[in-house]
Amino acid sequence: MLKTRNGFLQMGFLAAFLFALGCAGLGGETKKDEESTPRTLPAYQYSGKKIPIVVMDFETSVPGHDWRVGRGASDMLITALFKTKKYRVYERERLKSIMKEQKLQMSGAVDMSTAVQIGKLVGAKYILTGAVTEFGVSKSGAQGGGYFSVGKKYYRAAVDVRAVNVKTGEIVFADTGTGSLKSKSVSVLGFGGGESYDEKKASESMRMAIDDVMSRIYIELN
Repeated sequence: MLKTRNGFLQMGFLAAFLFALGCAGLGGETKKDEESTPRTLPAYQYSGKKIPIVVMDFETSVPGHDWRVGRGASDMLITALFKTKKYRVYERERLKSIMKEQKLQMSGAVDMSTAVQIGKLVGAKYILTGAVTEFGVSKSGAQGGGYFSVGKKYYRAAVDVRAVNVKTGEIVFADTGTGSLKSKSVSVLGFGGGESYDEKKASESMRMAIDDVMSRIYIELN
């Protein structure tokens, strides 16, 4: 009787394991969240005169993260701007040299009057400032009597971006870009696809947020 009962238990665990694999995939499967911003960007076919633009280092407004997150987001935006072939983006080192001479800072916390001054010094039409307002991971899932568990992790990022017209000092663009990814994992009797923090997925969610706001910058900043 005991052997029969153990056999049923093992079959039950195997069935649960196979079912969980079908739902989540061994090792974790990464999918775009249903509410994620699509990464389909405008067809960049710009052939006019390039618009000079400066991107300041973004602030990091997320507890537990430092200035490097903001710097990474601004670097991603610089790359996205360059790829459109619509904007002429100034190199950070050139900006640093000019601002050092003028005793100005490049931080995203710079006030608008200083931003306009920087733009005038390099001959830019627009100054872009921004802040990372969300960057992290959340979890959800369920357990079955301690024998198996199925879980999800959500990687999400959000950035606020503003554009200032250098000539007038007016804010001419302000919007938020968001991006998110979710991954599923399963573990049965301690084996399976548990997933630790994945820096690559976190970075990808940030790039999605940048692409999201970039699609609107391209249309509105002319």
